[in-house]
Amino acid sequence: MKDGKHFRFFLPLLLIILIILVLVVLFSWTDSISEKNRLKELSKELEKVTKEGGEAALLSLAGIKLSNIFYGDDGVIIFADSSDSWNYSADELQNMSVYENSKKSVVEVISLSGLYDRSSGCGVIISSDGYCITNGHVIGSGDSFTCLMEDGSAISASLVGVDKMTDIAVIKLEKREEKYIPLSFALDKELKVGQKVIAIGSPFGWSWSQSVGTISGLGRLVTSSSGIPLANMIQTDAAVNPGNSGGPLLDGHGRIVGLNTAIYTTTGTAQGISFAIPIDTVMTVATDLIRKGRVSRGWLDILSVEMNPIIAEYMNIPVETRGILISQVVPSGEADRGGLRGGNNRVQYGNSEIYLGGDIITKIGSSVIENTNDYYTALLSTKAGDKMDIEVIRNGQKTRIKGVVLVEQTEENTRWVIR
Repeated sequence: MKDGKHFRFFLPLLLIILIILVLVVLFSWTDSISEKNRLKELSKELEKVTKEGGEAALLSLAGIKLSNIFYGDDGVIIFADSSDSWNYSADELQNMSVYENSKKSVVEVISLSGLYDRSSGCGVIISSDGYCITNGHVIGSGDSFTCLMEDGSAISASLVGVDKMTDIAVIKLEKREEKYIPLSFALDKELKVGQKVIAIGSPFGWSWSQSVGTISGLGRLVTSSSGIPLANMIQTDAAVNPGNSGGPLLDGHGRIVGLNTAIYTTTGTAQGISFAIPIDTVMTVATDLIRKGRVSRGWLDILSVEMNPIIAEYMNIPVETRGILISQVVPSGEADRGGLRGGNNRVQYGNSEIYLGGDIITKIGSSVIENTNDYYTALLSTKAGDKMDIEVIRNGQKTRIKGVVLVEQTEENTRWVIR
């Protein structure tokens, strides 16, 4: 009996405990669901804030004072320290870092010819043993070269070679006990319009000046002061003036993207448009100059003109036709023997006479040709004697001409393209 009484006493107690446990579990489960729902709603709101205001708006909600954010190769990089407010923005710190890490690799080049003729510009050290790239027009007709270093020292240099077609030159600084500090290179394929770039040079003699801008355009065709077309140029709005020539155009990591070479101006000073030779082109040419002392580049011995709607209309073909029209071929030349055809209908085109009816080049090798820049760029890495398959439009049909032999590119035949 006593055992039965105890059982009847403990049974309600056990039921109460069980009910309490169930209620606790239900409460925890309900609270967990509510927390998940709250987190989901918070996530949506934060996502909305980030979408509308970016990471800066999101960080500001956390009470973080943010001046700027740099989006690097490895993701978002925020420059911060233990202070409550930062003295410099991430963008400013990046500019300072590029300058400090690059200035020892930039030299001021002084070229002397005889006693009185002098020209100057900049150069960039590309190897620890002192090879340095610059512009051909910085070297000029000089026969004696001195390079001023950032630390104030003066180093003699000798000429390795000049490529007039690209306005690229290589000089070699004299050997010294301490190794030179070269800069690293970016890749042309990494470049984007809108990307920040930094120029370092000596505009008007103000040595080791830095200017900052963006890439304004890519693949520009520019005519040099000597009348030679320069293909595939980088356009930038970074301030470049006389004295910057031969100096580096750098990306945000301090890598060379191009060699500052030309400005577009009506006043002789910077007007927001300047041009740099892409580093891939620079290094291809520099490698040939170092190894051989010269550059042998392939070319088609044809007189040509860039297609446009006016010419297409004259030829009674679709106005959207793009490519390079062969006006004439050099009689018995390589292009002639290879099977390319010129025109036979002479017309006046601006200040020039051209011949209509010839082949229209649309592809050289694997490179699609739509304009003059494409044409120059496709031949830039070729050599005289190379054989190229060339796709043309002939009598309205696409035709592939195989194994056309390239001739040596010269200053004269480079000008055989009418724009």
